[in-house]
Amino acid sequence: MSKKAISAIICFVFCVLISFGIQLTSGTLYSQPLAKIDQIEINDQQQDIQATQMNGQDKGESVHLTAKYRSNELDTTHFSEGEQVFYSQGEAQEKKRDGFVFFMVTFLLFTLIFIGGKTGVTTFISVLLNSAALFLIIAIYRNHTNISLVVFTAIYTVLSIAITLFLIDGIKKDSLQKFFATLLTVFSAFFICFIAMEIFNDEGLRFEEMGALTRPYRPIFLSGLLVGAIGASLDTVVSVISTLEEIEVKNPIVTLNQLIYSGKKVGEDISSTMVNVLICSYFSSAIPMMLIYLHNGWPFAQTVSMLLSIEFVRVLCGGFGILLSIPFSLIFFQLSRKG
Repeated sequence: MSKKAISAIICFVFCVLISFGIQLTSGTLYSQPLAKIDQIEINDQQQDIQATQMNGQDKGESVHLTAKYRSNELDTTHFSEGEQVFYSQGEAQEKKRDGFVFFMVTFLLFTLIFIGGKTGVTTFISVLLNSAALFLIIAIYRNHTNISLVVFTAIYTVLSIAITLFLIDGIKKDSLQKFFATLLTVFSAFFICFIAMEIFNDEGLRFEEMGALTRPYRPIFLSGLLVGAIGASLDTVVSVISTLEEIEVKNPIVTLNQLIYSGKKVGEDISSTMVNVLICSYFSSAIPMMLIYLHNGWPFAQTVSMLLSIEFVRVLCGGFGILLSIPFSLIFFQLSRKG
């Protein structure tokens, strides 16, 4: 067995042990009351829980808790014996999962390190920075609601693409061409959908699922389109240009025309699968609500219109991003080689 395999096994065991340690012993670090379930009974639509307190002045004492129960778990959580739960005023609220979260995060990090090496580490860091940038943009928007959320999202789009590419590849000629190709692709795809929505005055789009929002739904939806286009466009741009760069390294005598032709073939091969990934990703989120609507007697066509109309626009925006990223990638690749 190789040293790398042995190291991977050791790291996995380490993750498991530390995760269980955190899950079992970190209760005293929380200020919110925490209890471990000793016994649970289901009575009609209520869970009666007998538990032992795990923190606070009454640590070790028995406490009786209750929680709502629904067999479909639509708006309730099913608890089990041995689980740790946060509670307030005699009602169990949510499970304690910090150990499991730690395991998933560290397992992801070690997997990235063993598979991607240095690139895996920078990928993990870029995910953290992108998440922090998104939360920062939202926090700033909350204090400046007079400015459209789309403006803040556009700023985040530039930051997100820059963080992802420059952190992994560094600021150099190859990463700059990927950056500008992705940027042009994302905003082109967005503006195609935005102009279409303006021309047709949002006809056929059903925004009822966003009815709980306390802010104007349209800017929020448009911001979601912009963010959604980043992943699809960035992935395609990097796939096309990185493939051409690798061909160029392995075969230095290859001509530019041959590279461009190869880029077109690569784009054709990945575009169909990427669009299908988008369709599955966006439409799958609507399946539970579709089943509920259909079970309650809604006509199929009306259900699809209600739940999938805005998902269809998201798929279109991402699809335009995938398709446009191929010619834009080839254009910037060609310009960089001619320059």
